Amino acid sequence: MSPRRRLVTTALVLCALQFAPLAPNAQSPSCAPTSSLHESADSVQNSGVALGFSPRSFADEHRWEKRYLKLPKPAQCGRYLRRLTSEPHVAGTPGDHRVSEYIADEFRRDGLDTEIVEYKVLLSYPKSVALELTEPERVALAHPEPPIRGDKATYVEDPLAHIPWNAYSPSADITAPVIYANYGTAEDYARLTALGVSVRGRIVLVRYFHGYRGGKSLEAENRGAAGVLVYSDPADDGASQGRVYPGGPWGPLAHFQRGAVVYDFMVPGDPLTPGWASTEDARRIPESESKILPKIPMMPLSAADAQEILRRLAGAAAPNAWQGGLPFLYHIGDGTARVHLHLEMENRVTPIWDVIGKIRGRDEPDKLVILGNHHDAWVYGAVDPASGTATMLETARAMGKLLQEGFRPRRTLVFGSWDAEEYTLTGSTEWGEQYEDELKRNAVACLNVDSATSGRNLSVSLVPSLLRVLTEAARDVRDPASGQSLYERWIAENTALNIRSYAVPGAGAGGVPYGILGGGSDFMVFLQHDGVPSADLSFDGPYGVYHSLYDDFDWMKKFGDPGLEYHAAMSRLWGLVALRLADADLEPFDYAAYASEIEAYLDSLKAHAPASFTSGEIDPLIERARRWHDAAAAVTARLDAWRESSGTPDAGAAARINQCLTSEERALLDPEGIPGRPWFRHLVYAPLPSYDAETLPGLREALAAHDLDRARDQARRLGAALDRATAACRPN
Repeated sequence: MSPRRRLVTTALVLCALQFAPLAPNAQSPSCAPTSSLHESADSVQNSGVALGFSPRSFADEHRWEKRYLKLPKPAQCGRYLRRLTSEPHVAGTPGDHRVSEYIADEFRRDGLDTEIVEYKVLLSYPKSVALELTEPERVALAHPEPPIRGDKATYVEDPLAHIPWNAYSPSADITAPVIYANYGTAEDYARLTALGVSVRGRIVLVRYFHGYRGGKSLEAENRGAAGVLVYSDPADDGASQGRVYPGGPWGPLAHFQRGAVVYDFMVPGDPLTPGWASTEDARRIPESESKILPKIPMMPLSAADAQEILRRLAGAAAPNAWQGGLPFLYHIGDGTARVHLHLEMENRVTPIWDVIGKIRGRDEPDKLVILGNHHDAWVYGAVDPASGTATMLETARAMGKLLQEGFRPRRTLVFGSWDAEEYTLTGSTEWGEQYEDELKRNAVACLNVDSATSGRNLSVSLVPSLLRVLTEAARDVRDPASGQSLYERWIAENTALNIRSYAVPGAGAGGVPYGILGGGSDFMVFLQHDGVPSADLSFDGPYGVYHSLYDDFDWMKKFGDPGLEYHAAMSRLWGLVALRLADADLEPFDYAAYASEIEAYLDSLKAHAPASFTSGEIDPLIERARRWHDAAAAVTARLDAWRESSGTPDAGAAARINQCLTSEERALLDPEGIPGRPWFRHLVYAPLPSYDAETLPGLREALAAHDLDRARDQARRLGAALDRATAACRPN
């Protein structure tokens, strides 16, 4: 899956200091290996001290950072990527196990404390798949993706790589008329209803994009459809966008997008252990009791197959906005075109393998900075996820070099290579559930890189408190193409999100564009269940072969990142942010920015609330957000003042401030969770069925349902969370 983002911007606010000063003369441990790396505090101060450090502490840090930034190599990233894409490796298969062992071997070679953590979870595989147009004439469909001359990887023998399938689709053997429903959104079905068209008992043909496939399935299921065929239209990721593979980066007519169809926006992870880890002795519910498994079948199609249906649909012409990139007029269908859909699927409990590598911290070993990526793929997954996995391996290799030279971070670095993400974020969710208590106590942040690169444009999604540390790091990493800093390129390009993203209007104005975290990748359990500040990073670009056979090494070498330079650039950025979070005296968070964002979200609710609710509930919440802002700004000001201090922190004072900073994100959790989906405990961010980020989900959903009693309860809970966050800013 891919991270879904919402563009927002923020103003960074500094305010007055309200903490007692930190001791100026205490001595901090030095980890400099040789005098040749020596750099004075004055020179560091002149070049800019990173948030959370003093000039003295950053002098040591900066030496290691300069060394680190020289280590990631494009050629080494290419070697990793070649190995990771050498065979298909769907989760739970022998190929997936071999990839897990390879990653573990590399971690051990780099000096990481490494383990493979096995979970037994419900996965889904196809046994037989067939689709045939039966009326007005017979046409066999559901063809495999044809090989590309010159791309040896596309001449694949693995049967799973030939079959168009969606994991967790129920088995089916049905014949029914076809109705075209555009993207299959709620708005599209409302349009059909207005046109007098019902999809009950019909098979709906919908386009990928503008929503997650699980959301498309649920919309169809709720309207009584018999099944869903979902295809990739050339208008979205094919020839209408530009040249197609092998001549360009976009999807050829015969490509199709695999993926799981599951309702993980209700609860992610193993469908049989919703909310608890799939350990050996875990209780498992029957499949029939799972709320996230779909009730109607779904099959993906290529545009080449879909056009055989679309060109034979009769009835009214589809609305202009529903017309796609195939060379004929699209119609909605009048029931005369029928298909026979046969699916034989097998769901079984099978092992998956998370690979965990740790670099133990020297001063605060219990505190964890998590770097996450998944390693399972629908076929080869050169972009998703192998570009991220190769980057993780290169980051671990570079960190290993620092270890050999005497480096040891203040806090522990955790490299999490998750399995079965493509199914339902399974490996990360099970691990995050198993170690929930430890993560709530000790996790500093989660830095997720699902796909490191499909192009050159930096795309960032995060909680607002992490924006400063990310932008500061981006100033110190060079953009390979322009020679500017990544930050300068980010500002200049004003990066738009790529075709995989679900961008929606932002909350603020000015600054750099960044996304709000919704759903679709492994940060979910850390942020939305355990309250760990999280970010997701990638370099975006034209990418039309998502989840297809053609997302392979040759595609990456030709179009995604020909010199592997952006793999290495991501390793530098990812590693640099991790180092600063792991080594800073004071954890480098800016919660004043977070509070300002929440104020904007609350203000946006006024358009959806009665005037009495606005005055009685929303306006008081805005005042509470402002109080949090003022208290958080004082903490931010303390961090900024520390950047000009000549001392080193008193350990007790630093620990108290860091505990405040750790507690603020946790304060935004409610133990009862969001009504209707209690696994999601975060009161500010949650995913919609589309994977868009939803802000203030409990309150917003209650207002949308016109349930003012529930809305008042959610306002009370949100207000209590804002008060907890404010209190967390004031240490005893």
